[in-house]
Amino acid sequence: MKLDPKNVVESLHKIMCSSTSTQADARVDNNDYFKRRVLGFRAEIEFEKLIENYQNIKFLEGGQLISKALTGSASDSNKFIYTTLSYDKPEKYLEVYKAVSSWSDVGEMFYLELNDSWTYDELQVKDTSTSPKRAEKILKPGCIFWTYNKSRAIFEKHIEQDYGCVLNGFENSGREPSVFPLRKREQFDYFLQYNIDILKKIYATRYFLDVVLRKASKRKIIDFDGFLEYKRGLSLIEIKEKTPIVGERDPADQMQWKYGWDSRRILWYLYFSSKVNMPIIYNVRHINNRTERKFIQWDSITIDTFLSGSDWSKGRGGGGGEDTMLAPYLFFERAEKILEKLN
Repeated sequence: MKLDPKNVVESLHKIMCSSTSTQADARVDNNDYFKRRVLGFRAEIEFEKLIENYQNIKFLEGGQLISKALTGSASDSNKFIYTTLSYDKPEKYLEVYKAVSSWSDVGEMFYLELNDSWTYDELQVKDTSTSPKRAEKILKPGCIFWTYNKSRAIFEKHIEQDYGCVLNGFENSGREPSVFPLRKREQFDYFLQYNIDILKKIYATRYFLDVVLRKASKRKIIDFDGFLEYKRGLSLIEIKEKTPIVGERDPADQMQWKYGWDSRRILWYLYFSSKVNMPIIYNVRHINNRTERKFIQWDSITIDTFLSGSDWSKGRGGGGGEDTMLAPYLFFERAEKILEKLN
């Protein structure tokens, strides 16, 4: 199938609209949840391009840890499957899978190697909140499905070469998921500046998360933005696009500036790091404001340094109803300085 940026973006628009509500947060100016999800890809794309400047550092796609909802029983605990989607051969991710597999709560591990054998699928969409649903054609990414053999530390082709192999441990929801209306097509136009390979990778991940996994009943997902692999090991990375929170008395005083980090994700990263012994780096694509969104620089910080400067007595309301922890802006370094140390 011949793919071009336009038809990939059209399918991406349908998927993200249908699976994502529009929820403004009054606590944060210009903060529509749908808008943040759409624009959030830019920081991840641009950070991967930044890493291309460092010969001894490799950017690796972030994976997903997926679990069933807990019942509330005292004997119950989270048990995860782990997934990654990438056009790379699975062997490139061997060190990541070795590290994640060292956590005893991680069971089956899948690697979805994307290829160009794409076909079509159907998705239920609607034009407004009150209009009837209709079936629309969307792209279905082609994959080779691998599992990771922990005892042998190798990847093996799964006997079931279909997305269903990931869903085997979950019950089918048995009902149609909620469908949100198509909207704000213009917010997707910025994707067209990127090449087709980048767009296919973004789309494939969203198809997996927002189409395939929506069929799994009561599944819980935590995703990672990426990993950095270098001579001394691996780091887990979080990537965001933000403007600093400035002081009310003197907005120009950088000593009063702060960056926020979602409290829920901080807790998760600390928990994950304690299980697999992996450092964590938070990377912010610093923009001038939420309207123009002009790039200024990359600001980065380790999770330990962030927490050493956090105000533990209070947080701040963040986007999407989440609370954030705050750390001083001047605790952050230029990303290039941290990357040079790893390189």
